[in-house]
Amino acid sequence: MEKTLYSLIELQEIDLKLDKVQEERGDLPTVVENLKSTLDNKNNLLQEQIEAIKSLKVDLSLMETELDSLKEQLKKYESQLYQVKTNKEYDAIANETENVKKKISDLETAILESTEKIENLTNSNEEIENDIKKLSEDYDDNNVALQDKINASSEEENLLKHEREIVEKKLSIQQMKTYQRIRSAKKGMAVAYCNGGVCSGCFSFIPPQKVVEIRSMKRLFYCESCGRILVWDKNQE
Repeated sequence: MEKTLYSLIELQEIDLKLDKVQEERGDLPTVVENLKSTLDNKNNLLQEQIEAIKSLKVDLSLMETELDSLKEQLKKYESQLYQVKTNKEYDAIANETENVKKKISDLETAILESTEKIENLTNSNEEIENDIKKLSEDYDDNNVALQDKINASSEEENLLKHEREIVEKKLSIQQMKTYQRIRSAKKGMAVAYCNGGVCSGCFSFIPPQKVVEIRSMKRLFYCESCGRILVWDKNQE
């Protein structure tokens, strides 16, 4: 168990150094990730609206062709009105004329609505393209800055990760899970020293008998207050 406890101490020291490497990069990783996500969403929206405009233009072309046909049909009916010889024929043609006029009116409304949609989408696309241009510039600038920081610390980071892998192999799966769970809950500090009879993590009092047991490093002890793994601080000896 003593070897396990020292492995946990070593693991935490490595993780704290890795945390420092990450902290030196500041919020750049999050900024770059958010910019990339926003940029992707903008590009997807732009593409969707481009496709929508294409579809609307196809429909608009069909409606305009149909409108031309209806207008020709209306002219035909209107000319026939002057050639009918009976009231029955007149009423029939007049009825057809009104039907065609209604279709023309409905179609002109639909054409106007489609034209407005195309115009609105076109204006929206111009705004999106401007947003994309600015976002792309921001993303490139921040990503370059991030990559510079990553490159500056990559050698140290890779070495620490290699050391961490070696230490991990000395611990069981369950011990690693416990360590990670406490570390996540306690802002990166899973292991605390029994220092001067108190927990170095939360400064809670530790009973003298328990201090003696912790000092022996023969089993795992957890702080009753904060739940961190308690180990002996050799600097006290």
